[in-house]
Amino acid sequence: MKVKRRARNYLINRRMQLRLTFKFIALTVSFCLVIGILVYHTIWPVVSGFVPLALINQLKGQIFYRLFYFSIPLIFLIMACCIVFTHKIAGPIYNMENKLEQLLDGQTPPLIILRKGDELQELADKLNATIIKFKEIRESNANNAGPAPKWFKPKKKQ
Repeated sequence: MKVKRRARNYLINRRMQLRLTFKFIALTVSFCLVIGILVYHTIWPVVSGFVPLALINQLKGQIFYRLFYFSIPLIFLIMACCIVFTHKIAGPIYNMENKLEQLLDGQTPPLIILRKGDELQELADKLNATIIKFKEIRESNANNAGPAPKWFKPKKKQ
């Protein structure tokens, strides 16, 4: 069964996804600033010797204007990409948490099925093996009418 992604639910774990997005943006902006400063200090001694001061001031204005107006759309593009990338992690985590909660409630959840392109497939496979093992143990206990393990206490429904 193919699960469709919808634009409205890309922020599954809003706090985690936005935190990672802003950290990545801060890292990217910091990197760009450092590179810009290095380039400026490398080129400035050469340019200042050949170009008149009036032209340098005009050039500085043009450079800052273009950097400012091109960086804003770039930041929004980076932000959108980060949200899409973190969605591929947050979605599977949300799915796995729900299945584990069902398992702890004493239910037998369906196996975890991740969408194409989602991360954490190996973890989902191990959790699926755990769900299958729990199902086998429960069926075995039901057939043998033995008590549940001491460590397993399903939550009571209210």
